[in-house]
Amino acid sequence: MNLCSSWHTNKRSSHCGGFLLAGSEEEKAVLEKVKLRKAYPPAEAEEGLKVRIKVSEGMNNGCDFDIFAVVNNNADRERTCRLMFGARVASYNGTLGPECGSKDLLNVSLPPYAEKSVPLRILYEKYGGCLTQDNMIKAMAVLQDYETREIVLGVRNIYVKNPDIRIRILGEPAQNRKLVAELTLTNPLPSPLSGCVFTMEGAGLTRGQKTQELDSPVEPGEEAKVRMDFVPQQSGLRKLVVDFESDKLTGVKGYRNVIIAPVSQ
Repeated sequence: MNLCSSWHTNKRSSHCGGFLLAGSEEEKAVLEKVKLRKAYPPAEAEEGLKVRIKVSEGMNNGCDFDIFAVVNNNADRERTCRLMFGARVASYNGTLGPECGSKDLLNVSLPPYAEKSVPLRILYEKYGGCLTQDNMIKAMAVLQDYETREIVLGVRNIYVKNPDIRIRILGEPAQNRKLVAELTLTNPLPSPLSGCVFTMEGAGLTRGQKTQELDSPVEPGEEAKVRMDFVPQQSGLRKLVVDFESDKLTGVKGYRNVIIAPVSQ
């Protein structure tokens, strides 16, 4: 099941600019109906089907997790539907990557005024190797009533959480006095991290960027830890910004506010 290159909202007036299915005449007909929905969306107040995508706790990078298509029948008669539910790695610029989960249920029975939740397992082995720095997965559900041919769509951007960078400031924060920042990140992935680099900077804290690379890979569950010294040039409330990059875990950011005491007169 391939997913579209342009997904938008998850309301009943939602549309998909090109929901690509695999080949059959029936699936091509579904695509045409989706395009008609784009041109002639139904009224929000109309009774009928609804679908939305719900997420679970623990959507952490390196973990498997579940998402759910929640379908509602807001009518006084039973509906029998087809549900196509899938997810793909995505970027903020709209670029879609490989599929990381899909499900095609041909006979979803919905009693009157009923709600049903359909899970979809998202596996790290599917998304881990192609996740971008945006850490985004785009999920889409298409629900079609066999009798009325009504089609409703649900779309949601899902954000996979990177591990935290723990930042400790060692020393007394004062202007023109050397401090040490201890930076720590635990590898959440099931494989080692190579090429690990911490980058640190802060206006009035560091003179440009300071970078330190680890000498050896960081094994699963182990800590990447460095200490970097700096001398604050300005007093007051300052923000230290830390970035972490590696071969398999990128775009990790951490922040720490530091209050710097002025030079004693």
